Amino acid sequence: MKCPECNNGKLILKDIVVYEYLYDIREDGKVKWTNNEGYTSYLFMDRKQKDFKQSVQCNHCQKIFDHIIERNPNMDMVILKKAIHANSSVSNDLLV
Repeated sequence: MKCPECNNGKLILKDIVVYEYLYDIREDGKVKWTNNEGYTSYLFMDRKQKDFKQSVQCNHCQKIFDHIIERNPNMDMVILKKAIHANSSVSNDLLV
């Protein structure tokens, strides 16, 4: 989707997510799941989402647009036309 502000860039959907990972520690003080380099970060006991932020931004002029992400009946994500206020038309093409 072209940027309605500069007409040169492409709009990009960004997800910024912060997680807290929990790892099981054995009696000897080491993390339960390890490999040659140390603990294996993807083998966690639990994880909790701490923060989530979404933005739509032009990769050329860096303008950030207000937006609403909504799931359609097929569970595909779309950006609604009314979400991005622009001088030119904005399509509802699927992002994912």
